Amino acid sequence: MRYKTLGTTGEKLSALTLGTWGIGGTGWGETSQSNSLAAIDRMLELGVNLVDTAPVYGFGNPGEQDFGFGCAERLLAKALKGRRDKVFLVTKCGLNYDRSKGPSSAYRSMSAQEIREGCENSLRRLGTDYLDLLLVHWPDGKTPLEEVAQAMEDLIRRGLIKYYGVSNFSVEDTLRLHKMLPMQAVQLQFSLVSRQTEQTLQTLHDAGIGTMAYGALGSGILTGAYRTKPEFGPGDMRSSFYHFFEEPTFSKVQGLLKIMDEIAGKYDVPLSQVALNWVAGCPFVDTAIVGASKVSHAEQCAGAFAVQHRSASGTGSSRGVHNKVGSSLVGYCHNKLIRISLLRRVFCALASSA
Repeated sequence: MRYKTLGTTGEKLSALTLGTWGIGGTGWGETSQSNSLAAIDRMLELGVNLVDTAPVYGFGNPGEQDFGFGCAERLLAKALKGRRDKVFLVTKCGLNYDRSKGPSSAYRSMSAQEIREGCENSLRRLGTDYLDLLLVHWPDGKTPLEEVAQAMEDLIRRGLIKYYGVSNFSVEDTLRLHKMLPMQAVQLQFSLVSRQTEQTLQTLHDAGIGTMAYGALGSGILTGAYRTKPEFGPGDMRSSFYHFFEEPTFSKVQGLLKIMDEIAGKYDVPLSQVALNWVAGCPFVDTAIVGASKVSHAEQCAGAFAVQHRSASGTGSSRGVHNKVGSSLVGYCHNKLIRISLLRRVFCALASSA
């Protein structure tokens, strides 16, 4: 596993973050708690020491023990029992929902009360007395940033959190809040198929703020698992939150996958590892977030930073993988720097699909 320092924390954290949006059993197809727990175990065994969750992640399956609000956090408490000190634990506040209606009733509030109560409730569900990092999940458009800064400063003073940050905020509001109370991390969507936040990540990274890229596999489309347009059920996040499975984007992404197939074939690796290497190799990204609901998923994702690729001739190589045009993007692959390059025309196609 490869490690980086997250912002100004001084913490050496894995270039891969275990995301838990899908482990609870709601919004991501069929999952089971036993498979999710096994995948978490495997990720930790393979060197991942950064774990990201939120109170609204998962809802569980009816009949399972941890069914309901906070399902992902309660599952994590089980997975981390006896090894809490081995991981950098991240959760969020400011996004809630009506317990009787489920995730579809989600609403945003980043008031001081919501931040304080959200933190305290998460601590109880996670079975810990402190959080390494607490993020405001989404801006609510009404709470003054001064109130957010004061609430976070109070939690730090009380020893309930070590660091704070934001998720899905504009660059302007992030920098304003950072000036009031220096933050240590931001979380934004970023991948080969979602590059709208690239300049924002660069700006914030230059300001000394740690950067976490979620959706690094484009909700699974960058694994190559979807070569024909799928039909997801009602409320599935792959269609309600992400747009990659809608036309004309879906067909254009297929063009990118063909180029990725060439690279993956040349280096004898899965497509997911090409996508993760590209994200983690961007100098303004400290860690890439991926979910894993099965042990096989965990091994494939963590494998992107565990074993050296073979060159096209079959010998070990840490040199460049060059594209047909010459627009190169630095990627980290299996403990060594290699250069993963994709066709300029692919990026033009993706940009035109936005």
